[in-house]
This record gives sequence, C-alpha cells and structure tokens, in this order.
Amino acid sequence: MKKTILLIALLLLQVSVYAQLANKIELTSDDQLLGLGRQYILYSEILEEDRPFIISLPIGYEKSQGGYPVLYVLDGLANIKHTVGTVEMLSESGLIPPMIIVAIESLDRARDLTPSHAGENAFGGSGNTGISQSGGAPAFLEFLSKELIPYVDNNFRTHPFRVLEGHSFGGLFGVFALMESPETFDAFIVQAPALWWNQEEMTQKAKEFFIENTQLNKSVYFGIGGGDGWGMRQELLRYVDVIKRNTPENFIWRHEEVGDEEHDASRLLLHYHGLRFLFSDLALSNDLKTNYSDEAFLWGEEALMAKYGENTKRPAGDYIKLVMEMEKMNKLESAITILQRATEAYPNYIGILSYLAQLYEKSGQIEESINTYNSAIKVSYQYKLGQEADFQMEIDRLIKIISE
Repeated sequence: MKKTILLIALLLLQVSVYAQLANKIELTSDDQLLGLGRQYILYSEILEEDRPFIISLPIGYEKSQGGYPVLYVLDGLANIKHTVGTVEMLSESGLIPPMIIVAIESLDRARDLTPSHAGENAFGGSGNTGISQSGGAPAFLEFLSKELIPYVDNNFRTHPFRVLEGHSFGGLFGVFALMESPETFDAFIVQAPALWWNQEEMTQKAKEFFIENTQLNKSVYFGIGGGDGWGMRQELLRYVDVIKRNTPENFIWRHEEVGDEEHDASRLLLHYHGLRFLFSDLALSNDLKTNYSDEAFLWGEEALMAKYGENTKRPAGDYIKLVMEMEKMNKLESAITILQRATEAYPNYIGILSYLAQLYEKSGQIEESINTYNSAIKVSYQYKLGQEADFQMEIDRLIKIISE
C-alpha cells in the first residue's frame, strides 16, 4: 500500500513539476502590470445612473471556443484583486472551471444591497433615524437580471451557469436574491451575511420560502469567519437551521465557520472555500472509480462540460490516479482513453504526454507513442522546459524497434 502511494506521489510530481507555466500579462506603456480586467460603464434605466463594473476574462479566452460560466462579484473594487488570482489558480488546477468575472462597483451599498428600508429604531439602523436610502435591493436585482446580465451575455461568450458572490451586505443581498428571484443565478457564495438586517427579516422570510420550494436546483455556500462577531455567527446559524428543517430536493448547500479571521479579513478564505464547494463535482466520484467503464467516464466528462462549459476539466491528479488503477488491472486501453482526455484538458503538461506515450508503447501502438513524444517535444521547446533531448532519445529508441 505504501509503495503504491509513493508511486502515485512520484508520478504526480512528474506530471506537475512543469505545470506552473507563466502566462504573459499585458504591460502599459510605463510598465504597469495589468491583468485584472477592463472597466465598462452601463447606463441603467432602472437605477437611472451609470453603473461601472470590471470584466476579467479567463486566460485563453481569445483563442478558445465555447462559453464560460460567469461569476458576479458584489463590492467589485474591494474584491477584484484576490478574486482574479484565486479563480486563475483554481481553474488552472482543474478545481473549478475557468470563468468570466464581473466585478460590480459599489456606489451606495446601504441602498443597493439592503432588501428593505431600515426605519426608525430598526435593529441595524443608525441611531433613531434608520438608514434613509436603504431598501434598494429589489431595484438593484432588477438591474442585474434585466440590464447587466443581458449586456454581459450579449457581448461575451458566456455559458448559462451563473454564480453570485457577496460579503456582509453583499451576503445579505445574496440571500435576498436566492429567495426573491431564484432563477437568476445557479449558485451563490454567501459570505458573513448581515442577517441582522431589520430584525432578521430574511430568516423570517426563509421559513415560508423553504417550505413552499420543495424543489430547488441550486448550490449555496454559507460561510463566515471563525473570528467574526458572535451575533453574526448566531444569526447565520438561525438562517441555516431553517434550511435544515425544510431542505428542498436537489438543494446542495454547506454552512461553515472558517479559520479565526474577523469580519473583513475572512473574504479571501471564504471566497476560496466557496468556490471549492460549488464545483466539488469536478472531482471523480467513487462510483466511477469502483465501477469504471469508458462509456461512463466519457459521459461524465461531457456532462461536466455541458454544465459548466466546454473548457471545464477535472484536477490532473484525478486523471492520473484513475489511469494507475486501470494500469494496475491491466486495462491499458481504458488507461489510454483517460489519458487522451487528460492531454486535451492539460495540453501543456508534458508529464501527461510522456505517460501517454509510455502506455501507447506498452500496448504496442508504437507510432502513436512516437507522435505523442513529438507533441511533448513541441511543448517542451515552446515553454523552455528542457526535455527535448530526453523525448528525442525515446523516439530514436522506438524507431529502432520498428526497423528491427
């Protein structure tokens, strides 16, 4: 058992050692590093104002085909930097699909993200006068669904799968949007939501919503920092307790307290854990591992691409571990089928190409092995990985086998 684990670890190291290939990021004329996205301004007839937002396209967007799911991030200027970096890292690793990020700048959070007016003496209000401009969430949700989302869909290659992410007031808005217009988004990352708003009215609304909606095909992550206020954590617990008592069918959700971060500092961790949870189905299922067939494997790949876009892939390690299981059972053709898909998903990973070439040779497909080594040489040369001579030696050896 220990020997098998060591072999897997060594192979994964071989596959991933050259995985972190630097992608070029545009520089301005004075050498400022870009890469976070481009700002757009859309005049909203609903809100009667210009609404700025940043769109960050995934790496390879211009050269790729097909659509990408869209992550809509509230308080966009405050969250764009860590969001882009985390999404790029996780998508490169196959833990989430590559996504278009739409970071929506906040102009008046207390207006746009609050579902009702905080009037005099309302809990969460300011002194005895409340928050005069509060209660604009219905109009802001209408702006998202009728103006911003159509604009993004019409101007970029989007996939229908949409995620809404928000923190604090943004988390409150996420809960509101889930219950007010569940058809607008497919998944939600609700971070440290301000559920104290107007004496926890969202929790009261949830008691009816989750009874009435017995079917709800949504994924929702409810997260809060372990060092956030005791009251905030308890208010979130009371909301998720309503879900526990009346969980709709097909409703996939998780509630957790993460780390010891306080309210504002928790955003990066909650963003990371939220994405990992929403796209946890990218990991290979145990059922596929124990009841493998080529048909089931390829069907699963197609299903994920249909759900999240054709650029979706699983973690490289999942493919490798499954290949090793097939090889151990001497199912070489199945192992090759898996690796062929893995090379499509990770065309720049020379470790996967090398492994595929070895299996082709092992199964007697010498010409395919040579072709795969040639592909590995091109990748090695393109990214200056220094493996060209090693792969050429393998090709020369195989040519000698053929000639004999």
